Amino acid sequence: MIKKLFIFLFTLLAGINLSANEPLLDSAESSYAASNFETAIQHYQSILKKGLSSPDIHYNLGNCYFRSGELGNAILYYEKALKIDPSHENSAFNLTLAKTKRIDKFDEVPQFSFDVVLIGLNKYISHNYASILGSTLIVFAALCYIYAKKIKIKKLIYLARIVVTIGFLITFIAWKQQSAVNDYKAGIVVVKSSNIFSEPNPNSTLLFEIHEGTKIEILSASGNWLNIKAPNNSVGYIEKLNLREI
Repeated sequence: MIKKLFIFLFTLLAGINLSANEPLLDSAESSYAASNFETAIQHYQSILKKGLSSPDIHYNLGNCYFRSGELGNAILYYEKALKIDPSHENSAFNLTLAKTKRIDKFDEVPQFSFDVVLIGLNKYISHNYASILGSTLIVFAALCYIYAKKIKIKKLIYLARIVVTIGFLITFIAWKQQSAVNDYKAGIVVVKSSNIFSEPNPNSTLLFEIHEGTKIEILSASGNWLNIKAPNNSVGYIEKLNLREI
C-alpha cells in the first residue's frame, strides 16, 4: 500500500513537471500515432534533455525504437524505465517481448552474493521507498517512546523500542541496497554486432562476438573501451561507442 502511494505521488509530480512542456509531449504522441517514429524519438529525446523524465517517457521511447527496428535502443529504454520504477508493468512486458528478438542466447551463470540479492530486491521495493519507510518508523517510534515515557506505559515503551530497531534495520538495508544498485553498472549493445577483445586494443585476441540488445555488466572504463562481463560470466573489452549505459 505504501509503495503504491509513493508511486502515485511520483507519477503525479512527474505529470506536473511535464505539463510545462505539454506541446512537445503532445507532438511526440501525435508523431507516434502517425507512425512517424523518427520524429517522435526526436521529441522524446528533447524532453529528456530538458531534464523532464519519467518511466512513461522512457517506455514510450522504447516503443518508438522497437517500432523503428532498433532493438538495442528499445531494450535500453525499457530498462531505463524499470530502473526508475521497477514495478512499471508495461515496460517489463515489452522488455520480455523485445528480448525474444535478440540473437544472443547466453546460458546465464547464476551469481550468489549479498549485492545480487539486494539488487534483486530493488525490483520489488526500491531503496528510496525502503529508506522512507525506515525513517518514518524511526520518527513514529521516537514519538511513541516520548509519549510512553511521559505517561509511564512500559508496554508502549517496549513496543516503541522494537519499532525503532526495525526502522533502523530497514534504513540500513536500504542504504546497502542503494550502494549495490549504484555500484552495479550495466549497458545494452546498440549496434548489430560487436567484437569482444582480450585487451582494450583492436589488435588483441578476439574472444567472442556479441549482438544488439544484449545486456552486459560494465566492470570498468579505460579510455574508449569498457571492461565488461557477459551473462555467461565471460569477460573482455568492448568499444564504448557500441554500448549505452542504462
